[in-house]
Amino acid sequence: MSKPHGGHINDILTDRDQILMAAWTLPNTGALSDAQRTQAMQNFSRYIVDNQLTVADVARQLGSPRQSAIIEMSKGTFRQNADAHVRKLNNWIEQHARAKASSLTDKFVSTSVAKSMLTIARLVHENKTMGLALGPTGIGKSRCAQAIHEHYVGSLYIRIMSGYHHASGVVSAIAAQIGVRKVSGARSEHTKCQSQLERVVSTLQNSDRLLILDEAQKLADPALEVLRDIHDTAGVPVLFIATKDLYDRILATATPDQGQMYSRFDIVHSLTQGKDQFEGGKPLFTVGEIRELYDHLPIRLAPDAAQYLQGVANQLGYGSLRRCRVLLRNAARRARKRSGADEGAKVTVTADDLQWVETHMRQERSEQQNAGDRRKRYFSGTAFKTA
Repeated sequence: MSKPHGGHINDILTDRDQILMAAWTLPNTGALSDAQRTQAMQNFSRYIVDNQLTVADVARQLGSPRQSAIIEMSKGTFRQNADAHVRKLNNWIEQHARAKASSLTDKFVSTSVAKSMLTIARLVHENKTMGLALGPTGIGKSRCAQAIHEHYVGSLYIRIMSGYHHASGVVSAIAAQIGVRKVSGARSEHTKCQSQLERVVSTLQNSDRLLILDEAQKLADPALEVLRDIHDTAGVPVLFIATKDLYDRILATATPDQGQMYSRFDIVHSLTQGKDQFEGGKPLFTVGEIRELYDHLPIRLAPDAAQYLQGVANQLGYGSLRRCRVLLRNAARRARKRSGADEGAKVTVTADDLQWVETHMRQERSEQQNAGDRRKRYFSGTAFKTA
């Protein structure tokens, strides 16, 4: 492994980060006075009201203190460990304020990826079949999946996470969305799960509700079989959104004796379709799409910055749009420091800002060389020709 070089990740932070944005100034050690506790909790109460949050929201995020303890402290009752709780809530305010100030989310833009996914979803829904949309991470599949879910009234969107990858987990996830509970009683867990599956199928029968499985490559084989059964017996259309790993697993079953799963997929579509060539190929994301995705408050993109981000977005396997978002958020931080702008103020980001951040966040020599080459490409005129 090559040795890292260049600056440190801490260089990305500005001097302004040492100034509190929303939290109350409290000593890190020692007992707090009643005045400090009261002031910090009054600040906390104002903050959650201003940001349309509830005590339950905060308690859910932190785990501790509990909601009841937060309410007590807000009313001026401080029990044992109150100082630790007050400091934790005070720190949470600052973290939340900074995250809100630097937040940059991808809005829905009709890229070639989005258009392909919307077409696949329409065909899957109309034909009541199973479809598979394939693509590497970071190209906007999940954002488009959410847009599909919003478009098709009554559709079910399930992002496969830890605990959902096995058969009973995915059935429970579907059941939770359609209001089917497990039957309680002395029966075995297997019997309960089987009963839940039967009631899920009965509820979905002939409903035509589109079932969307995001991150479907995480599904275990038994879960895939259960989803096939739900499709077969309930007649609901199912859209799997995954990386190529899932297709390779399904393709391995395409034998005369074991072709049940592969044969169910009437639509299998690669979202990149060979558009992963950086030199001379048609880009997956155009400069115009990059601008539409990211050139909005509180950031302006200089022309060379939009081109730089296009290079990042089209380097599949590197992070693509997700990587763009992280780079841009931190490049905006640097641009504000460079221009003396206040936190949250609109600022123009340049390719130099992006390259600086990229070389400080990824310190492998190959990564830094890659960033330098990307920056030079726009001076030499060898970037994508498609606008």
